[in-house]
Parts: sequence; C-alpha cells; structure tokens
Amino acid sequence: MPRKIEKNAKSKEEALRLAAEELGVSVNELSYTVEREIGKGILGKLLGREVIISAWITKEEEEEKRIRETRELRRQKMEQQKAAEAEAKAAEAAKKEVGAKTEKPRRPRPEKKVERPAEIPKTPAPEKELSPAEAKRREVTEKSVKDAQYFAETVIHMMGLEDAEVVAVNGGKSVDVTVSGERMGLLIGKRGDTLDAVQYLTSLYVNKEKNSYIKVNIDTEGYRAKREETLVKLARSLERKVIREGREVSLEPMSPNERRIIHAALQSSEDVKTYSVGEEPNRRIVVAPND
Repeated sequence: MPRKIEKNAKSKEEALRLAAEELGVSVNELSYTVEREIGKGILGKLLGREVIISAWITKEEEEEKRIRETRELRRQKMEQQKAAEAEAKAAEAAKKEVGAKTEKPRRPRPEKKVERPAEIPKTPAPEKELSPAEAKRREVTEKSVKDAQYFAETVIHMMGLEDAEVVAVNGGKSVDVTVSGERMGLLIGKRGDTLDAVQYLTSLYVNKEKNSYIKVNIDTEGYRAKREETLVKLARSLERKVIREGREVSLEPMSPNERRIIHAALQSSEDVKTYSVGEEPNRRIVVAPND
C-alpha cells in the first residue's frame, strides 16, 4: 500500500507542494483527495482559508506491483529449473541401478586389518587479536587529538572560514572532529569532496610518525549521516528501477566510502547484485539483475 500523508495549507496547490517535498517527489507523481476545505466565500476572507488533503505517490504502488510480478516469475522459473534438475538426477540414478544389476557379483575380498593411530583432537584456532605493537599503533592519544585539532583548524581557517569552530575529541577507536559555523557548504563541497580532502590531510598529519595509524573522522552539520541516508534511498530506488526494466544501471563515480554504503544497502537483495568497475578516481558502482 502506498504511504499516505495529510497536509493543510491556504490553498490546494500549496498543500500539494508541501506533500511533494516531504515525500521527495514532484507534484506530478502524487495522487490526492481533498479531505476538507475551511473558509470559503466571505467567511474565508474574514477568518482565512484552509485546505486539507491526503496525498500519496501513484508510481510507487505501480512499481511495487511490477516488482511482485517479477519476483513471482523468477520464483516459478527457479522452481521449474529445480524440478528439471531433480528429474535428471533421478533418471541418472535409475540408469546406474539398472547397470549395477546386470554386472556379475564379485566375491568379497577378506578385509585386512590395519591398525590406525589414535586421532589427535584438533584444537580450534584462537581468534586473531591485535599484537601489543599493533594495538599501540592504533591507540588514540592526547597528542593525536591535539594534532587533529591544530591541523584541521588551521586548514579550515585558511579556507576563509575564520569563524568556524573546530572541536576534536577522543572517540575511542578514532579521533572525531566536529566543525560548526556559517558557510559550512564551502567546507562540505560537491558530494563531500572537500570535507573528505580535509579529513584525508588531517589523517596524514596525525599519522606522520611511521609507527602510528589512527583513524580520523571529520563532520559538520551531521553531513555524514545525511549523506548515508541519501545514498541508501538512492540504492533502493535503483533496485526498483533495475527490477522494473531488467537491465543494469551504472552510477556516477563515488569515493570508496560511498561505494561501501551502496554495496551494504543492497547486499541482502535477492533481485539485484552490485559490483565496481573502473579505476580511481573514476571508479563507479553497477547495479545489475541477479539472474
């Protein structure tokens, strides 16, 4: 069933616009019913007019129906294939049984007694743990937090964001840096490219010593979580498209971290599969039917 939402506004057009924004589609993709209109005529001029509508995505219901039909066809095809394989195995087994009956019986040879050494029980291998030296390399120290604070703050201020507030803390397994202030869009850049670059450079500075490997995370205005949510929605949308059209779709180049999010979002899908093609920085994801 399609998801329905209610919106109220001074006009039907405004209510539809608000519904489209919340559902993340255009107004043309919505179906709606007017639930109530308040304040028509003179009363509307005195008290103000209000329109209440119920709206839902028309295309979503159609896509879900097509997906169900496609899955049912695939299930029937798999069942037919399994039945054919079982029949072939049964015929092969019957053939072997007939051949075995026509052969002359052989005298059983006396079994030679062979003394076998007692089995030594196998001890399960212990789980691999980080060596003390490796654990020390990854340990977040007070110095690593101060280095991340100093370098990230210096670079961000040099970008012209002098009023930005930079705070670095010990996140346990990483140094977590949060940036706040005005014009954070300049720090984020296109699809987070600038933010990723600042994070990479800060990581190099924090790990400038050869015996150190400490992870650094830099975020502003919750961009990382919002971007992950957007990518997961994109993955689901592409899954429906691939199922509906029956052909693979190639995405635009993405960073390794963003590609991991897309792969993870679709790894449990029975209908599609994902893989990466190309070389960095133009490596991209392909979503294809899981035939």
